[in-house]
Amino acid sequence: MMFGSTMLEVAIGLLFVYLLLSLLCSAVGEYIEARFNNRAKYLKEGITLLLNDTAGGGVDLAAQLYAHGLVRPFYRDGTKLPSYIPSRTFALALWNMASTAAAGDGSGGAAGVTADLKAVRAAVAAHLPNRELRTALLTLIDEAQGDVEKARRNIEEWYDGMMDRVSGWYKRRTTVLMLLLGCVVAAVVNADTLNIANTLARDGALRSSLVAAAEQRIRTPLPTTTAAGTPQELDAQATRNLQSAQDAVNELGLPIGWTRATADNRNDRRRVPDTFGDFFLKLVGILVTGFAISQGAPFWFDILNKFMVVRSTVKPAEKSGEQPSKDRPAPKTEIETGETENAEPAKG
Repeated sequence: MMFGSTMLEVAIGLLFVYLLLSLLCSAVGEYIEARFNNRAKYLKEGITLLLNDTAGGGVDLAAQLYAHGLVRPFYRDGTKLPSYIPSRTFALALWNMASTAAAGDGSGGAAGVTADLKAVRAAVAAHLPNRELRTALLTLIDEAQGDVEKARRNIEEWYDGMMDRVSGWYKRRTTVLMLLLGCVVAAVVNADTLNIANTLARDGALRSSLVAAAEQRIRTPLPTTTAAGTPQELDAQATRNLQSAQDAVNELGLPIGWTRATADNRNDRRRVPDTFGDFFLKLVGILVTGFAISQGAPFWFDILNKFMVVRSTVKPAEKSGEQPSKDRPAPKTEIETGETENAEPAKG
């Protein structure tokens, strides 16, 4: 049972390391996102695909939508593109653009949103130069069968469908990015799974400290990422998360980090490998760590919780010892039998 308990604690220690390194990896990803605003770029790419002809030509309606009064407040700090535009805002802005074209009174586009669906349809059919968008809008309007509210809902659902695609693009990119970041982080800090597991199996004090730290950590919710705020606020938040994750990793006391290979540190597992065998094992350990932490902190947080539940059931069983069965009662104690080791025989 003690061997099983040791293996369980080694597993918990590894899961805890993966959790903290995943938080560090996520913090690096947040910092990159805050700097380059990639989510907003994907959003604009999706809206451009909706409103502009893929073959070129026509009018840049995507630029007009981004300049619309309903969309401008979503800009971050008034300059950076928004990373999110609600579907109703998109539908109303596009409907206003269509209503303005339907008005055709030379007033400079002051029309609001018209309830005259026939006029809007006629304006789209006659004046919209973007062939792909014209086909889509006419289909959505005709499907509404004269109901203005339904026509606008159709546009919202059409937009939501594209946003699902945009989310898929962004998720795939994030998956690849996290895998690359995971390997880079593991290599930079020399987080070798094989080395860490071997150290935890040999060092009971370190293993116990990691398990205790894991118990404390699972009581704290994972940090959340906020997409709102100015670029400066997002940069500051990403920097704080990055520093917090780095401090948590440094406090573990694990044999991570790099040292130069010398004749005096042959047994130091942090040393740079100088043989093919050592290099191969180091590469495998780092790649395993990189793949593991790329799964994300929520994944390892849930797995760690489950392992802690298992440990909480194993520990009491170890402390209580073997329990007698109903068919084999416990042996009587010396007090119960009236005999002791040094008792003298009764004199008759």
